[in-house]
This record gives sequence, C-alpha cells and structure tokens, in this order.
Amino acid sequence: MSRYQKTVNVWNLSPEQRAALPIGQWVTAGEGPHAPKGRYLGQTPGSDVVAWLGNGKGRWRAYLKALRDYAKSRKKYA
Repeated sequence: MSRYQKTVNVWNLSPEQRAALPIGQWVTAGEGPHAPKGRYLGQTPGSDVVAWLGNGKGRWRAYLKALRDYAKSRKKYA
C-alpha cells in the first residue's frame, strides 16, 4: 500500500496494512456519509495517528504538524 488510494476505511485494515499506508492518505473510521474522515499520519507503539477533519478548527496546518511530529517522535523510542 505504498501508493495513495481512494479513501480507505481503517477499521477494515490489519495493523500491518495500516502501517503500510502512506503518510497523508485519506481515511475514514467506518462506512457511510457520516463516518469521520481524516488524514493518516503514522503509527506509534500503541495507536494510529490520524488528523480528523473538524479538529484543529482554524489551525489545520498547526494541528497536522503537531500530530505528525508526535507520530515521528514516538516511533524513535519504540
């Protein structure tokens, strides 16, 4: 899964498949029009990091950068 795809439902993926998602891939958590949508930013030892739309109101770039920095820094210590 090294190429960007149409929006992917992360609930249908195994941890290995989620780890293979490219940074910036659009993802949803569930199916249907009301499923939360966001951008995949990586994995930490205990979770997947996703910047969900609707969070970081008015400060999307800062929100995205903070979460990406978190995902990268946690990976170093794993």
